[in-house]
Amino acid sequence: MHWADAFVKDLTEKQTVSTGISPSGHIHVGNMREILTGYFFHRALKDRGVESRFIYLCDDIDPLRKVYPFLKKEEYEQHVGKPLSSIPAPEGEGTYSEYFLRPFLETLGTIEVKVEVIRSTDLYRDGVFAKATDIVMNNVPRIREILETVSGRKLEPNWAPYNPICSSCGRINSTSVTGYTFPYVDYTCKCGHSGKSDIRKNEGKLPWRLEWPAKWFALGVTIEPFGKDHGAAGGSYDTGKAIAEEIFGIKAPLPLTYERILLKGKGVMHSSTGNVIPASEMVQYAPPEILRFLIARTHPSRHIDFDPGLGLLNLVDEYERYRNVFYGLEEAAGEDDARTYELSRLVEEKPDTFVSFRHLITLVQIYTTDEQLLGAMKRSGYGESKLSPYMKNQVKVAKAWLEKYAPDQVKFSLLPQDTKVSLSEQDVALARSFQEKIGEIEWTPEAIHNAVHGFIKEQNLEPKAGFATFYKILIGKERGPRLGYFLSNLDRVNVQRRLEIVLSGN
Repeated sequence: MHWADAFVKDLTEKQTVSTGISPSGHIHVGNMREILTGYFFHRALKDRGVESRFIYLCDDIDPLRKVYPFLKKEEYEQHVGKPLSSIPAPEGEGTYSEYFLRPFLETLGTIEVKVEVIRSTDLYRDGVFAKATDIVMNNVPRIREILETVSGRKLEPNWAPYNPICSSCGRINSTSVTGYTFPYVDYTCKCGHSGKSDIRKNEGKLPWRLEWPAKWFALGVTIEPFGKDHGAAGGSYDTGKAIAEEIFGIKAPLPLTYERILLKGKGVMHSSTGNVIPASEMVQYAPPEILRFLIARTHPSRHIDFDPGLGLLNLVDEYERYRNVFYGLEEAAGEDDARTYELSRLVEEKPDTFVSFRHLITLVQIYTTDEQLLGAMKRSGYGESKLSPYMKNQVKVAKAWLEKYAPDQVKFSLLPQDTKVSLSEQDVALARSFQEKIGEIEWTPEAIHNAVHGFIKEQNLEPKAGFATFYKILIGKERGPRLGYFLSNLDRVNVQRRLEIVLSGN
């Protein structure tokens, strides 16, 4: 049973699955584990016939904590401590939070993840958190005791469970609470201003360890995945659970702690350091379903190493194997393979429309027009009369990946027909054997592969050295695409002419 199905298998009542990400910087591939884990729970519930609400809370009232490396210090130093929803975007018009939220939401649309988007600023502005905030402000001693006991940390003597936004300087991290009478919180600010914040409006916010259970209380959250830092002993889930049960009188959501996604060679992705691949970028360089597959295929308790280079190509190969399992074209290696594919795919495909992404990577380096590509794909079994919108996007993505992330071993270009190549005696003998029989070989990947293997064996060569002969002649490299597929997508006459030219000069 897939991990998402296993998690919800005993649930029968309506559920609210919640996720949350702060738009403090680029919302990246690592963040996608949060939203997609929640989505797979939501999908598993609906597939079981259980009513489910799926929400994403954008923490846009969080303060800008520092000037991150990707920001201009001279422009953003003055905004440190202010809510993300009230400071300007790094580029163009609009707010900082919307600048980073917009491409994330567009990415969710691309990968067909529908979620109810809720901005924290709106929850405070519309009074949704007012009741929870009032409960908190009337239970300060007990909340302090819970936080200190569960977390094992002492709070500052002047600690308060609410952070007013100074109406003078606009900062949320420089105020101190001096009193409370519903609905107003009295405060003083380091800037010298004193004032009142109305808890029914977006004039302040609860600290994270209180805001999280307040969200559960206000929105009726029953399931929430979160990163392992929140799930550590004494962490924010432990304190949130205690506050939810003892202060708000509700049951804490079912938790699921997930591991991080690491960027190959660079470690943990983090918006504040700029060590990220934005999710909006990944769908430009990989088929959109692969972002879903990356999360669906791995149990949340295991970390993921993400490699946008050759690792991505291997990941797509794996997705395609799972697809073949789903359609009964290949034996399953694991019991969840078909379900993982079902959760990952965006469209229902037909076997005669399958085109291997790795094969497509080869084709787009040979052919430049849609007509040429379509012809080559048809020879490989593609059953459509024209390139579908989905396939056109696959072609676009393949070209983009080759440009940005493909290792040199995958890239190639055909040598001009008249290019001279220096060959060894063994190379010449092998190439001549192939040239003499080329007209008799069925021009299919398997037949070509078998024929080449036979000639290599006759010459007593190692397969790697034998294949290298053809790559040197055709692309001027020692390695290249799978030879049978590669040659089958070249015109037989052109290959024969190329061999004649090269052999005549050796």
